[in-house]
Amino acid sequence: MNTLTGTGHLIRFVLRRDRLRMAVWTASLVGLLAMTVPTLAEMFAEPAQRMARAAVMATPTGIVFGGPGYGLEEYRLGAMVANEMTQTLLVALAVMSVLHVVRHTRAEEESGRAELLRANVLGPSAQMTAALATNALVCAVIGGLLTLVLVGNGLAAADSAAFGGGVALAGITFGALAAVCAQVSEHARGAGGLSFLAVGVLFMFRVVGDIAERGGSAPSWFSPFAWAQQTRMFDDLRWWPLALYAPVIAVLFALAYSLAGRRDLGAGLVSARPGPAGAGPLLTGVFALHLRQQRVSIAVWTAAVALFALSFGTLVSEIDVMAGQNPELMARMGLDATNMTEGFLGMLVLYVVMATVAFAVLSVLRTRAEESSGRAELTLAAAVGRIRWMGSAVLVSVLAATLMLLLGGLAMGVGAGLVTEDAGWIRTVAEASAAQLPVVLLFVGLTTLLLGVAPRLVGLVWAWYGYGLVVAVFGLIMDLPEWLLDAGPFQLLAQPPTEEFDAVPFLAVLAVAGAAAAAGLGGFRRRDLVGA
Repeated sequence: MNTLTGTGHLIRFVLRRDRLRMAVWTASLVGLLAMTVPTLAEMFAEPAQRMARAAVMATPTGIVFGGPGYGLEEYRLGAMVANEMTQTLLVALAVMSVLHVVRHTRAEEESGRAELLRANVLGPSAQMTAALATNALVCAVIGGLLTLVLVGNGLAAADSAAFGGGVALAGITFGALAAVCAQVSEHARGAGGLSFLAVGVLFMFRVVGDIAERGGSAPSWFSPFAWAQQTRMFDDLRWWPLALYAPVIAVLFALAYSLAGRRDLGAGLVSARPGPAGAGPLLTGVFALHLRQQRVSIAVWTAAVALFALSFGTLVSEIDVMAGQNPELMARMGLDATNMTEGFLGMLVLYVVMATVAFAVLSVLRTRAEESSGRAELTLAAAVGRIRWMGSAVLVSVLAATLMLLLGGLAMGVGAGLVTEDAGWIRTVAEASAAQLPVVLLFVGLTTLLLGVAPRLVGLVWAWYGYGLVVAVFGLIMDLPEWLLDAGPFQLLAQPPTEEFDAVPFLAVLAVAGAAAAAGLGGFRRRDLVGA
Protein backbone atom coordinates (compact mmCIF):
# COMPACT_ATOMS: atom_id res chain seq x y z
CA MET A 1 0.00 0.00 0.00
CA ASN A 2 1.27 3.51 -0.84
CA THR A 3 -0.12 7.05 -0.67
CA LEU A 4 -1.97 6.66 -4.00
CA THR A 5 -3.47 3.23 -3.42
CA GLY A 6 -7.06 3.11 -4.65
CA THR A 7 -6.82 6.29 -6.70
CA GLY A 8 -8.11 4.62 -9.85
CA HIS A 9 -11.17 3.21 -8.12
CA LEU A 10 -11.86 6.60 -6.54
CA ILE A 11 -11.55 8.38 -9.89
CA ARG A 12 -14.18 6.07 -11.38
CA PHE A 13 -16.38 6.65 -8.34
CA VAL A 14 -16.11 10.45 -8.63
CA LEU A 15 -16.87 10.31 -12.37
CA ARG A 16 -19.93 8.19 -11.73
CA ARG A 17 -21.10 10.27 -8.79
CA ASP A 18 -20.69 13.59 -10.61
CA ARG A 19 -21.53 12.49 -14.13
CA LEU A 20 -24.62 14.67 -14.26
CA ARG A 21 -22.89 17.73 -12.79
CA MET A 22 -19.99 17.40 -15.20
CA ALA A 23 -22.32 16.88 -18.15
CA VAL A 24 -24.35 19.98 -17.25
CA TRP A 25 -21.24 22.16 -16.84
CA THR A 26 -19.79 20.88 -20.12
CA ALA A 27 -23.00 21.30 -22.09
CA SER A 28 -23.61 24.77 -20.63
CA LEU A 29 -20.17 26.21 -21.37
CA VAL A 30 -19.75 24.60 -24.78
CA GLY A 31 -23.35 25.41 -25.69
CA LEU A 32 -22.85 29.03 -24.66
CA LEU A 33 -19.92 29.40 -27.03
CA ALA A 34 -21.72 27.49 -29.77
CA MET A 35 -24.63 29.94 -29.61
CA THR A 36 -22.49 33.04 -29.18
CA VAL A 37 -20.17 32.66 -32.17
CA PRO A 38 -22.85 32.62 -34.91
CA THR A 39 -24.81 35.26 -33.01
CA LEU A 40 -21.80 37.60 -32.98
CA ALA A 41 -21.19 36.88 -36.66
CA GLU A 42 -24.75 37.90 -37.48
CA MET A 43 -24.96 40.87 -35.13
CA PHE A 44 -21.70 42.42 -36.33
CA ALA A 45 -21.53 41.38 -39.96
CA GLU A 46 -20.30 44.74 -41.31
CA PRO A 47 -16.84 46.22 -40.60
CA ALA A 48 -18.38 49.45 -39.28
CA GLN A 49 -20.47 47.48 -36.82
CA ARG A 50 -17.43 45.55 -35.59
CA MET A 51 -15.40 48.72 -35.14
CA ALA A 52 -18.21 50.25 -33.11
CA ARG A 53 -18.10 47.17 -30.89
CA ALA A 54 -14.32 47.47 -30.67
CA ALA A 55 -14.74 51.02 -29.36
CA VAL A 56 -16.90 49.64 -26.54
CA MET A 57 -14.37 46.92 -25.70
CA ALA A 58 -11.63 49.56 -25.48
CA THR A 59 -13.44 51.37 -22.66
CA PRO A 60 -12.53 50.58 -19.02
CA THR A 61 -15.76 48.64 -18.61
CA GLY A 62 -15.00 46.65 -21.76
CA ILE A 63 -11.52 45.86 -20.45
CA VAL A 64 -12.92 44.66 -17.12
CA PHE A 65 -15.27 42.17 -18.76
CA GLY A 66 -13.27 41.46 -21.91
CA GLY A 67 -9.55 41.65 -21.34
CA PRO A 68 -6.53 43.45 -22.79
CA GLY A 69 -8.23 43.95 -26.16
CA TYR A 70 -6.00 42.45 -28.80
CA GLY A 71 -7.17 42.76 -32.39
CA LEU A 72 -9.31 45.86 -31.85
CA GLU A 73 -7.59 47.79 -34.65
CA GLU A 74 -9.16 45.52 -37.28
CA TYR A 75 -11.91 43.79 -35.37
CA ARG A 76 -12.77 40.41 -36.87
CA LEU A 77 -14.93 37.56 -35.61
CA GLY A 78 -12.04 35.61 -34.06
CA ALA A 79 -10.77 38.56 -32.03
CA MET A 80 -14.35 39.38 -31.09
CA VAL A 81 -14.90 35.88 -29.72
CA ALA A 82 -11.62 36.04 -27.80
CA ASN A 83 -12.48 39.40 -26.24
CA GLU A 84 -16.15 38.70 -25.60
CA MET A 85 -15.99 35.11 -24.34
CA THR A 86 -12.59 34.23 -22.84
CA GLN A 87 -13.07 35.94 -19.49
CA THR A 88 -16.63 34.64 -19.15
CA LEU A 89 -15.50 31.06 -19.74
CA LEU A 90 -12.49 31.45 -17.44
CA VAL A 91 -14.63 32.71 -14.57
CA ALA A 92 -17.17 29.92 -15.09
CA LEU A 93 -14.46 27.27 -15.19
CA ALA A 94 -12.85 28.75 -12.07
CA VAL A 95 -16.17 28.40 -10.24
CA MET A 96 -16.63 24.84 -11.49
CA SER A 97 -13.10 23.79 -10.52
CA VAL A 98 -13.27 25.28 -7.04
CA LEU A 99 -16.64 23.68 -6.30
CA HIS A 100 -15.52 20.30 -7.64
CA VAL A 101 -12.23 20.10 -5.74
CA VAL A 102 -13.65 21.39 -2.45
CA ARG A 103 -16.61 19.02 -2.78
CA HIS A 104 -14.37 15.97 -3.12
CA THR A 105 -11.73 16.95 -0.56
CA ARG A 106 -12.68 19.19 2.33
CA ALA A 107 -16.43 18.53 2.17
CA GLU A 108 -15.80 14.77 2.28
CA GLU A 109 -13.66 15.18 5.38
CA GLU A 110 -16.19 17.45 7.06
CA SER A 111 -19.02 14.98 6.44
CA GLY A 112 -17.03 12.03 7.80
CA ARG A 113 -17.14 10.07 4.55
CA ALA A 114 -13.41 10.51 3.97
CA GLU A 115 -12.67 8.85 7.30
CA LEU A 116 -14.80 5.86 6.34
CA LEU A 117 -12.99 5.55 3.02
CA ARG A 118 -9.56 5.93 4.58
CA ALA A 119 -10.40 3.15 7.02
CA ASN A 120 -10.35 0.82 4.01
CA VAL A 121 -7.46 0.15 1.63
CA LEU A 122 -7.04 3.71 0.43
CA GLY A 123 -3.89 5.81 0.36
CA PRO A 124 -3.86 9.17 2.17
CA SER A 125 -3.31 11.10 -1.09
CA ALA A 126 -5.84 9.18 -3.17
CA GLN A 127 -8.81 11.42 -2.46
CA MET A 128 -7.13 14.68 -3.43
CA THR A 129 -5.50 13.05 -6.45
CA ALA A 130 -8.88 11.78 -7.64
CA ALA A 131 -10.42 15.24 -7.22
CA LEU A 132 -7.60 16.94 -9.14
CA ALA A 133 -7.51 14.27 -11.85
CA THR A 134 -11.24 14.38 -12.53
CA ASN A 135 -11.20 18.17 -12.55
CA ALA A 136 -8.34 18.14 -15.05
CA LEU A 137 -10.25 15.62 -17.17
CA VAL A 138 -13.44 17.67 -17.38
CA CYS A 139 -11.43 20.86 -18.05
CA ALA A 140 -9.59 19.11 -20.89
CA VAL A 141 -12.86 17.84 -22.38
CA ILE A 142 -14.39 21.32 -22.21
CA GLY A 143 -11.28 22.87 -23.76
CA GLY A 144 -11.27 20.34 -26.58
CA LEU A 145 -14.95 20.85 -27.35
CA LEU A 146 -14.52 24.64 -27.31
CA THR A 147 -11.76 24.24 -29.88
CA LEU A 148 -14.00 22.12 -32.09
CA VAL A 149 -16.80 24.69 -31.86
CA LEU A 150 -14.50 27.48 -33.05
CA VAL A 151 -13.02 25.39 -35.87
CA GLY A 152 -16.52 24.35 -36.90
CA ASN A 153 -17.42 28.01 -37.27
CA GLY A 154 -14.58 28.59 -39.72
CA LEU A 155 -12.00 30.09 -37.35
CA ALA A 156 -8.28 29.29 -37.55
CA ALA A 157 -7.44 25.89 -36.05
CA ALA A 158 -4.23 27.00 -34.30
CA ASP A 159 -5.85 30.01 -32.66
CA SER A 160 -8.87 27.91 -31.73
CA ALA A 161 -6.58 25.37 -30.07
CA ALA A 162 -4.89 28.16 -28.12
CA PHE A 163 -8.33 29.34 -26.99
CA GLY A 164 -9.45 25.90 -25.81
CA GLY A 165 -6.07 25.01 -24.33
CA GLY A 166 -5.80 28.26 -22.39
CA VAL A 167 -9.26 27.86 -20.91
CA ALA A 168 -8.54 24.24 -19.91
CA LEU A 169 -5.16 25.03 -18.34
CA ALA A 170 -6.65 27.92 -16.38
CA GLY A 171 -9.38 25.63 -15.03
CA ILE A 172 -6.78 23.08 -13.89
CA THR A 173 -4.83 25.89 -12.21
CA PHE A 174 -7.85 27.08 -10.26
CA GLY A 175 -8.58 23.50 -9.21
CA ALA A 176 -5.04 23.19 -7.85
CA LEU A 177 -5.48 26.51 -6.05
CA ALA A 178 -8.66 25.18 -4.43
CA ALA A 179 -6.77 22.06 -3.28
CA VAL A 180 -4.29 24.30 -1.45
CA CYS A 181 -7.05 26.36 0.15
CA ALA A 182 -8.81 23.14 1.23
CA GLN A 183 -5.87 22.37 3.50
CA VAL A 184 -6.20 25.65 5.39
CA SER A 185 -9.78 25.64 6.67
CA GLU A 186 -11.44 22.71 8.42
CA HIS A 187 -14.83 23.56 6.87
CA ALA A 188 -15.88 23.26 3.24
CA ARG A 189 -17.56 26.66 3.46
CA GLY A 190 -14.32 28.29 4.59
CA ALA A 191 -12.25 26.46 1.96
CA GLY A 192 -14.64 27.55 -0.77
CA GLY A 193 -14.70 31.12 0.49
CA LEU A 194 -10.91 31.31 0.64
CA SER A 195 -10.64 29.83 -2.85
CA PHE A 196 -13.08 32.31 -4.34
CA LEU A 197 -11.29 35.14 -2.53
CA ALA A 198 -8.03 34.07 -4.15
CA VAL A 199 -9.75 33.83 -7.55
CA GLY A 200 -11.18 37.32 -7.06
CA VAL A 201 -7.77 38.75 -6.18
CA LEU A 202 -6.22 37.14 -9.26
CA PHE A 203 -9.02 38.54 -11.41
CA MET A 204 -8.39 42.03 -10.03
CA PHE A 205 -4.67 41.70 -10.82
CA ARG A 206 -5.69 41.09 -14.43
CA VAL A 207 -8.13 44.00 -14.45
CA VAL A 208 -5.69 46.49 -12.90
CA GLY A 209 -2.89 45.43 -15.20
CA ASP A 210 -5.00 45.57 -18.36
CA ILE A 211 -6.49 48.97 -17.51
CA ALA A 212 -3.08 50.43 -16.63
CA GLU A 213 -1.69 49.77 -20.10
CA ARG A 214 -3.21 48.73 -23.40
CA GLY A 215 -2.45 45.04 -23.95
CA GLY A 216 -1.65 44.42 -20.29
CA SER A 217 1.09 45.50 -17.90
CA ALA A 218 3.17 43.88 -15.14
CA PRO A 219 0.27 43.15 -12.73
CA SER A 220 -1.53 41.24 -15.49
CA TRP A 221 1.21 38.63 -15.61
CA PHE A 222 0.57 37.64 -12.00
CA SER A 223 -2.87 36.34 -12.94
CA PRO A 224 -3.79 33.05 -14.68
CA PHE A 225 -6.76 34.96 -16.10
CA ALA A 226 -4.36 36.92 -18.30
CA TRP A 227 -2.11 34.18 -19.67
CA ALA A 228 -4.73 32.65 -21.95
CA GLN A 229 -5.47 35.99 -23.62
CA GLN A 230 -1.81 36.95 -23.77
CA THR A 231 -1.46 34.32 -26.49
CA ARG A 232 -3.05 37.02 -28.69
CA MET A 233 -5.23 34.41 -30.38
CA PHE A 234 -6.86 35.50 -33.64
CA ASP A 235 -4.53 38.52 -33.75
CA ASP A 236 -0.82 37.66 -33.52
CA LEU A 237 -0.72 34.14 -32.07
CA ARG A 238 2.07 33.27 -29.69
CA TRP A 239 2.11 30.05 -27.65
CA TRP A 240 4.64 30.72 -24.92
CA PRO A 241 2.26 32.40 -22.38
CA LEU A 242 0.49 29.02 -22.02
CA ALA A 243 3.77 27.56 -20.75
CA LEU A 244 3.35 29.67 -17.59
CA TYR A 245 0.53 27.42 -16.43
CA ALA A 246 2.71 24.29 -16.13
CA PRO A 247 5.11 25.44 -13.36
CA VAL A 248 2.32 27.14 -11.44
CA ILE A 249 0.18 23.99 -11.55
CA ALA A 250 3.18 21.89 -10.46
CA VAL A 251 3.95 24.21 -7.54
CA LEU A 252 0.32 24.29 -6.40
CA PHE A 253 0.07 20.49 -6.62
CA ALA A 254 3.26 20.05 -4.60
CA LEU A 255 2.13 22.61 -2.03
CA ALA A 256 -1.28 20.97 -1.63
CA TYR A 257 0.23 17.51 -1.03
CA SER A 258 2.84 18.93 1.33
CA LEU A 259 0.26 20.79 3.43
CA ALA A 260 -2.05 17.75 3.47
CA GLY A 261 0.75 15.73 5.04
CA ARG A 262 1.18 18.26 7.85
CA ARG A 263 -2.34 18.09 9.27
CA ASP A 264 -4.70 15.55 10.75
CA LEU A 265 -7.63 14.19 8.79
CA GLY A 266 -10.61 16.50 9.29
CA ALA A 267 -8.48 19.32 10.70
CA GLY A 268 -7.26 22.46 9.00
CA LEU A 269 -3.90 24.17 9.16
CA VAL A 270 -5.69 27.14 10.72
CA SER A 271 -7.82 26.09 13.66
CA ALA A 272 -11.27 27.58 14.01
CA ARG A 273 -11.55 30.22 16.69
CA PRO A 274 -13.47 29.16 19.79
CA GLY A 275 -16.78 30.90 20.07
CA PRO A 276 -17.86 33.10 22.97
CA ALA A 277 -19.09 31.46 26.16
CA GLY A 278 -22.54 32.96 25.69
CA ALA A 279 -24.46 34.34 22.73
CA GLY A 280 -25.24 38.02 22.55
CA PRO A 281 -28.75 39.35 22.03
CA LEU A 282 -28.24 39.48 18.25
CA LEU A 283 -27.11 35.86 18.09
CA THR A 284 -30.12 34.21 19.64
CA GLY A 285 -32.88 32.63 17.62
CA VAL A 286 -33.07 30.66 14.40
CA PHE A 287 -33.29 33.72 12.15
CA ALA A 288 -30.05 35.09 13.63
CA LEU A 289 -28.40 31.70 13.11
CA HIS A 290 -29.27 31.61 9.40
CA LEU A 291 -28.27 35.25 8.97
CA ARG A 292 -24.92 34.68 10.66
CA GLN A 293 -24.20 31.62 8.53
CA GLN A 294 -24.78 33.60 5.34
CA ARG A 295 -23.43 36.99 6.33
CA VAL A 296 -20.21 36.66 4.33
CA SER A 297 -21.86 35.37 1.15
CA ILE A 298 -24.54 38.07 1.39
CA ALA A 299 -21.91 40.79 1.70
CA VAL A 300 -19.74 39.42 -1.12
CA TRP A 301 -22.62 38.84 -3.54
CA THR A 302 -24.16 42.23 -2.82
CA ALA A 303 -20.86 44.06 -3.29
CA ALA A 304 -20.12 42.17 -6.52
CA VAL A 305 -23.57 42.80 -8.00
CA ALA A 306 -23.43 46.49 -7.09
CA LEU A 307 -19.94 46.87 -8.57
CA PHE A 308 -20.83 45.17 -11.84
CA ALA A 309 -24.13 47.07 -12.04
CA LEU A 310 -22.25 50.35 -11.63
CA SER A 311 -19.92 49.32 -14.46
CA PHE A 312 -22.85 48.30 -16.67
CA GLY A 313 -24.51 51.65 -16.06
CA THR A 314 -21.53 53.52 -17.49
CA LEU A 315 -21.99 51.72 -20.84
CA VAL A 316 -24.87 54.04 -21.77
CA SER A 317 -22.27 56.51 -22.96
CA GLU A 318 -21.56 54.14 -25.88
CA ILE A 319 -25.16 53.40 -26.86
CA ASP A 320 -25.39 56.18 -29.44
CA VAL A 321 -22.25 54.91 -31.20
CA MET A 322 -23.56 51.34 -31.22
CA ALA A 323 -26.95 52.46 -32.48
CA GLY A 324 -25.46 54.54 -35.27
CA GLN A 325 -23.30 51.67 -36.50
CA ASN A 326 -25.83 48.86 -36.07
CA PRO A 327 -29.39 50.21 -36.31
CA GLU A 328 -30.76 46.88 -37.58
CA LEU A 329 -29.59 45.06 -34.45
CA MET A 330 -31.08 47.74 -32.21
CA ALA A 331 -34.39 47.47 -34.03
CA ARG A 332 -34.47 43.69 -33.57
CA MET A 333 -33.87 44.24 -29.87
CA GLY A 334 -36.86 46.56 -29.71
CA LEU A 335 -34.85 49.79 -29.42
CA ASP A 336 -35.34 52.90 -31.49
CA ALA A 337 -34.29 56.53 -31.31
CA THR A 338 -37.09 57.41 -28.87
CA ASN A 339 -36.24 54.82 -26.21
CA MET A 340 -32.64 53.83 -26.92
CA THR A 341 -31.13 54.58 -23.53
CA GLU A 342 -34.21 53.44 -21.59
CA GLY A 343 -34.35 50.13 -23.45
CA PHE A 344 -30.63 49.54 -23.07
CA LEU A 345 -30.77 50.09 -19.31
CA GLY A 346 -33.90 47.95 -19.09
CA MET A 347 -31.99 45.05 -20.65
CA LEU A 348 -29.04 45.59 -18.31
CA VAL A 349 -31.40 45.46 -15.32
CA LEU A 350 -32.19 41.88 -16.32
CA TYR A 351 -28.55 40.96 -15.65
CA VAL A 352 -28.91 42.26 -12.11
CA VAL A 353 -32.12 40.23 -11.76
CA MET A 354 -30.39 37.08 -13.03
CA ALA A 355 -27.50 37.46 -10.59
CA THR A 356 -29.90 38.07 -7.72
CA VAL A 357 -31.97 35.01 -8.64
CA ALA A 358 -28.83 32.84 -8.67
CA PHE A 359 -27.94 34.03 -5.17
CA ALA A 360 -31.50 33.58 -3.90
CA VAL A 361 -31.69 29.96 -5.10
CA LEU A 362 -28.28 29.13 -3.63
CA SER A 363 -29.28 30.78 -0.36
CA VAL A 364 -32.42 28.65 0.00
CA LEU A 365 -30.50 25.52 -1.01
CA ARG A 366 -28.25 25.98 2.01
CA THR A 367 -31.03 24.41 4.07
CA ARG A 368 -30.58 21.21 2.06
CA ALA A 369 -26.87 21.21 2.88
CA GLU A 370 -27.66 21.71 6.57
CA GLU A 371 -30.12 18.84 6.37
CA SER A 372 -27.74 16.48 4.56
CA SER A 373 -24.89 17.18 6.98
CA GLY A 374 -27.03 16.38 10.01
CA ARG A 375 -26.80 19.85 11.53
CA ALA A 376 -30.49 20.54 10.87
CA GLU A 377 -31.41 17.41 12.80
CA LEU A 378 -29.46 18.63 15.83
CA THR A 379 -31.18 22.01 15.70
CA LEU A 380 -34.64 20.53 15.25
CA ALA A 381 -34.06 18.19 18.18
CA ALA A 382 -34.29 21.26 20.40
CA ALA A 383 -37.38 23.41 20.92
CA VAL A 384 -37.40 24.57 17.30
CA GLY A 385 -40.23 23.78 14.92
CA ARG A 386 -39.59 22.78 11.35
CA ILE A 387 -41.59 25.61 9.83
CA ARG A 388 -39.80 28.11 12.03
CA TRP A 389 -36.39 26.75 11.04
CA MET A 390 -37.09 26.55 7.31
CA GLY A 391 -39.15 29.73 7.27
CA SER A 392 -36.34 31.71 8.91
CA ALA A 393 -33.92 30.53 6.25
CA VAL A 394 -36.35 31.53 3.49
CA LEU A 395 -36.88 34.93 5.13
CA VAL A 396 -33.13 35.56 5.20
CA SER A 397 -32.98 34.71 1.49
CA VAL A 398 -35.89 37.02 0.69
CA LEU A 399 -34.46 39.97 2.61
CA ALA A 400 -30.94 39.53 1.25
CA ALA A 401 -32.14 39.11 -2.35
CA THR A 402 -34.38 42.18 -2.06
CA LEU A 403 -31.47 44.24 -0.75
CA MET A 404 -29.20 42.96 -3.50
CA LEU A 405 -31.69 43.70 -6.28
CA LEU A 406 -32.44 47.22 -5.08
CA LEU A 407 -28.79 48.12 -4.49
CA GLY A 408 -27.89 46.71 -7.92
CA GLY A 409 -30.53 48.88 -9.59
CA LEU A 410 -29.42 51.90 -7.58
CA ALA A 411 -25.77 51.35 -8.52
CA MET A 412 -26.62 50.99 -12.20
CA GLY A 413 -28.61 54.21 -12.05
CA VAL A 414 -25.66 55.96 -10.43
CA GLY A 415 -23.35 54.72 -13.22
CA ALA A 416 -25.75 55.93 -15.90
CA GLY A 417 -26.23 59.25 -14.11
CA LEU A 418 -22.48 59.84 -13.87
CA VAL A 419 -21.79 59.43 -17.59
CA THR A 420 -24.94 61.24 -18.77
CA GLU A 421 -24.85 63.90 -16.03
CA ASP A 422 -28.53 63.22 -15.41
CA ALA A 423 -29.35 62.19 -11.84
CA GLY A 424 -32.88 61.24 -12.88
CA TRP A 425 -31.57 57.88 -14.11
CA ILE A 426 -30.92 56.82 -10.51
CA ARG A 427 -34.60 56.74 -9.67
CA THR A 428 -35.62 55.37 -13.07
CA VAL A 429 -33.31 52.38 -12.96
CA ALA A 430 -33.97 51.70 -9.28
CA GLU A 431 -37.69 51.54 -10.01
CA ALA A 432 -37.05 49.26 -12.99
CA SER A 433 -35.16 46.80 -10.79
CA ALA A 434 -37.82 46.94 -8.06
CA ALA A 435 -40.46 46.06 -10.66
CA GLN A 436 -38.73 42.68 -11.15
CA LEU A 437 -38.73 41.74 -7.46
CA PRO A 438 -41.61 39.20 -7.81
CA VAL A 439 -39.50 37.20 -10.29
CA VAL A 440 -36.76 36.82 -7.69
CA LEU A 441 -39.28 35.86 -5.02
CA LEU A 442 -40.89 33.37 -7.41
CA PHE A 443 -37.62 31.46 -7.64
CA VAL A 444 -37.35 31.54 -3.84
CA GLY A 445 -40.87 30.14 -3.59
CA LEU A 446 -40.31 27.42 -6.21
CA THR A 447 -37.03 26.34 -4.60
CA THR A 448 -38.73 26.15 -1.22
CA LEU A 449 -41.59 24.14 -2.73
CA LEU A 450 -39.31 21.54 -4.27
CA LEU A 451 -37.15 21.30 -1.15
CA GLY A 452 -40.25 20.70 0.92
CA VAL A 453 -42.03 18.28 -1.41
CA ALA A 454 -39.50 16.68 -3.79
CA PRO A 455 -35.88 17.64 -3.01
CA ARG A 456 -34.48 15.46 -5.78
CA LEU A 457 -36.25 17.61 -8.37
CA VAL A 458 -34.74 20.91 -7.25
CA GLY A 459 -32.59 20.86 -10.39
CA LEU A 460 -35.71 21.87 -12.31
CA VAL A 461 -35.33 25.34 -10.82
CA TRP A 462 -31.86 25.63 -12.34
CA ALA A 463 -33.16 24.27 -15.66
CA TRP A 464 -35.82 26.99 -15.86
CA TYR A 465 -33.28 29.60 -14.79
CA GLY A 466 -30.87 28.50 -17.54
CA TYR A 467 -33.64 28.53 -20.12
CA GLY A 468 -34.70 32.00 -19.03
CA LEU A 469 -31.12 33.27 -19.24
CA VAL A 470 -30.66 32.00 -22.80
CA VAL A 471 -34.03 33.38 -23.92
CA ALA A 472 -33.43 36.77 -22.29
CA VAL A 473 -29.96 37.19 -23.82
CA PHE A 474 -30.39 35.60 -27.25
CA GLY A 475 -34.14 35.28 -27.77
CA LEU A 476 -34.82 38.45 -29.75
CA ILE A 477 -31.56 38.30 -31.67
CA MET A 478 -32.24 34.70 -32.73
CA ASP A 479 -35.84 35.51 -33.72
CA LEU A 480 -37.30 32.86 -31.43
CA PRO A 481 -41.09 32.37 -31.57
CA GLU A 482 -43.14 34.49 -29.21
CA TRP A 483 -44.36 31.49 -27.21
CA LEU A 484 -40.79 30.43 -26.48
CA LEU A 485 -39.95 33.93 -25.30
CA ASP A 486 -43.00 34.05 -23.05
CA ALA A 487 -42.03 30.76 -21.39
CA GLY A 488 -38.96 32.37 -19.85
CA PRO A 489 -39.16 33.58 -16.24
CA PHE A 490 -37.63 36.96 -17.01
CA GLN A 491 -40.43 37.81 -19.44
CA LEU A 492 -43.24 37.35 -16.93
CA LEU A 493 -43.49 41.02 -15.98
CA ALA A 494 -43.38 44.37 -17.76
CA GLN A 495 -39.88 45.77 -18.03
CA PRO A 496 -39.72 49.47 -17.18
CA PRO A 497 -38.64 52.03 -18.21
CA THR A 498 -39.67 51.15 -21.79
CA GLU A 499 -42.85 49.39 -20.65
CA GLU A 500 -45.53 50.63 -18.31
CA PHE A 501 -45.64 49.05 -14.87
CA ASP A 502 -48.62 46.67 -14.53
CA ALA A 503 -49.76 45.93 -10.99
CA VAL A 504 -51.90 42.91 -11.88
CA PRO A 505 -49.13 40.51 -13.03
CA PHE A 506 -46.85 42.01 -10.37
CA LEU A 507 -49.27 40.98 -7.61
CA ALA A 508 -50.13 37.69 -9.33
CA VAL A 509 -46.51 36.54 -9.43
CA LEU A 510 -46.09 37.64 -5.81
CA ALA A 511 -49.12 35.54 -4.85
CA VAL A 512 -47.77 32.48 -6.69
CA ALA A 513 -44.39 32.91 -5.00
CA GLY A 514 -46.01 33.14 -1.59
CA ALA A 515 -48.24 30.13 -2.22
CA ALA A 516 -45.30 28.04 -3.43
CA ALA A 517 -43.25 28.96 -0.36
CA ALA A 518 -46.15 28.14 1.97
CA ALA A 519 -46.68 24.77 0.26
CA GLY A 520 -42.97 24.04 0.53
CA LEU A 521 -42.93 24.81 4.25
CA GLY A 522 -45.93 22.55 4.74
CA GLY A 523 -44.26 19.75 2.81
CA PHE A 524 -41.03 20.11 4.79
CA ARG A 525 -42.99 19.80 8.01
CA ARG A 526 -44.47 16.47 6.95
CA ARG A 527 -41.60 14.70 5.16
CA ASP A 528 -38.65 12.86 6.67
CA LEU A 529 -35.34 14.67 6.94
CA VAL A 530 -33.00 14.00 4.01
CA GLY A 531 -36.06 12.55 2.29
CA ALA A 532 -36.74 12.20 -1.38
